[in-house]
Amino acid sequence: MKKAYFFLVFLLFQLKIFGQENQDKEFHKVVPHWFSAWTLVYKDLYKIDTINPVEFVFFDENYVYSTSAVTIDKGEIIDGPSLLNLKLNWKKKLHNGSIVLPNKVSIPIGITSYASEIPDTAHHSFFVMPLPGFWEKAGIESKELGLDNLITGVFLHEFSHSQQMLNFGIKITQYEKEHHFEVHLNDDILQNLFSQNKGYVNLFNAEVNSFYNSIPDKGIDTEEVLKGLKIMDQRQKKYLTGKYKTLIEMDDIFLTMEGLGQYSMYLWLIHPAGGNINKDLALKGVRRNKKWWSQEEGLALFLILERLKASEFWVKDMFGTKPVTITHLIKSNLKK
Repeated sequence: MKKAYFFLVFLLFQLKIFGQENQDKEFHKVVPHWFSAWTLVYKDLYKIDTINPVEFVFFDENYVYSTSAVTIDKGEIIDGPSLLNLKLNWKKKLHNGSIVLPNKVSIPIGITSYASEIPDTAHHSFFVMPLPGFWEKAGIESKELGLDNLITGVFLHEFSHSQQMLNFGIKITQYEKEHHFEVHLNDDILQNLFSQNKGYVNLFNAEVNSFYNSIPDKGIDTEEVLKGLKIMDQRQKKYLTGKYKTLIEMDDIFLTMEGLGQYSMYLWLIHPAGGNINKDLALKGVRRNKKWWSQEEGLALFLILERLKASEFWVKDMFGTKPVTITHLIKSNLKK
């Protein structure tokens, strides 16, 4: 009887170890893949090889894996990947359903993925995201891209924001301190404010349609671009007035940030060394049923810009110290 008891305890212990190793395998497989995807886009395509400091927070159903001493003070030291110039020290621990982020805010585990500034630093950032098994259990899917490609694309999109703290991040933080609205200030603010306004929605849809119509299979229809820009100007002047007038600047900034995130995702998906997906299918998958306004329009604007001028001439501005917007770049290059 005693032997059977000890055998059962030993078996349960082995199963627990096996389960932990299985979960660790996901971390060791997926995070290097995401980092390789970023390197392909950032270094090989954008020709930028230095990353601003980032603290990472990844998690599954049981464990959090992090490079932040705030998120994991005392945890198990584990091997983990580095990213370009970042030499990262990884730890893991049980999270028990909630995680303390590097900004000292505690959040429940869930489907979330974003970058944010770490207070009291030189505009350093942190990045948080669940591992794929968590997404799969939540029922997230993409029939065009497949779950793995979708999640890799989400990583690329959201991680791009971690490298924009010195330009757009500073601007947004300053704006947030000076202005307050009935909805939260984020890239969906105009959608949240005006989605029930039929006149606004009609103008916005006409604007976006013109931008996508301007980029056929090859070349660019500048008349459609100008038409879209004219409608954009009409929309902003008609509806972004009074207390909303200052949101014109934020509209341009959020279109730039969200557009770049979508564009980076798209570039990886169509690259032979990335997702290796047909362009039409990749575009459909990235647009995600046109659900999110700033992402939908922002992507179109970057697809226009790449046809006006190669990315090597403007992309460094997207990750620099001066907030240069996508609309400014398109207008500047249309005049040449």
